[in-house]
Amino acid sequence: MLSILIPCYNYDILPLVSELHQQVKALPIEFEILVYDDASNSKFNKTNASINNLEGCCFKILSNNIGRSKIRNLLGNDASYENLLFMDADTFPQQKNFIKNYLSHENEKVVYGGITNEVEVPEKPYKLRWLYTKKRETQSICSSNFLIKKSVFLLNQFDETLTTYGYEDVVFFAGLKENNIKIKTIQNWAIHRCQETADNYISKLETGLQNLLYLIEGNKLAQDESKLHKFYALARKFGMVPVVVLLFKTLKKGLIKNFNSSHPSIILLDFYKLGYFCLLKTKK
Repeated sequence: MLSILIPCYNYDILPLVSELHQQVKALPIEFEILVYDDASNSKFNKTNASINNLEGCCFKILSNNIGRSKIRNLLGNDASYENLLFMDADTFPQQKNFIKNYLSHENEKVVYGGITNEVEVPEKPYKLRWLYTKKRETQSICSSNFLIKKSVFLLNQFDETLTTYGYEDVVFFAGLKENNIKIKTIQNWAIHRCQETADNYISKLETGLQNLLYLIEGNKLAQDESKLHKFYALARKFGMVPVVVLLFKTLKKGLIKNFNSSHPSIILLDFYKLGYFCLLKTKK
């Protein structure tokens, strides 16, 4: 028995749901696919509503925007079955036996399948987001593609004080680890299909770093759970924070130009994140 849960906002979710529905229908199990749109006024909503015509599927538009954490909790709480598969709207199974692969590990409490990038390299200004998936997200655990027991999820939910983008998955998986819940990692990739401009991604990144500061200062996330905070602590130890902030302010326009180019640098993006975080810390 499987509940597939997909939060959505202003996105054409029908291709993903159709693929998942086809896969799960081929298996001898009870299932449901729940898609909740977080109150977007989207041109895709009419198309997405056709999901309700598929057996075992439900597409619902929320009346109010509740944020990335709360909508995941709502989906998990509403789910009918014990096995919960969370996926993001902008992902797509890499394999035709994606669902079957997960179900072969259904005795585990939490299973993470992994995220990978699309094979085709996008043009600027979309390349930065693609490159970040390729160089960073494939190496980390995120909430875009994982299976969890509902009994575990009900006791370990997303932090609903986070209403904006960023780090809600980090604090969620850190909470599981803190509660000694093992996360089994398998190669059951979901392809990240995000078509996002560099400027939009940088804006979201800054919001995420504001969340990180809130989490650490509120003791909701241990400092050693963030590599970025470790670099900040090192810079502070050697009295380099003011230098990093000065360099960040001086180079910011050039960095943004690089991020929008055909050859964006992930190393420069790492510096941008450190510089912005140091700037946030100096304003406290």
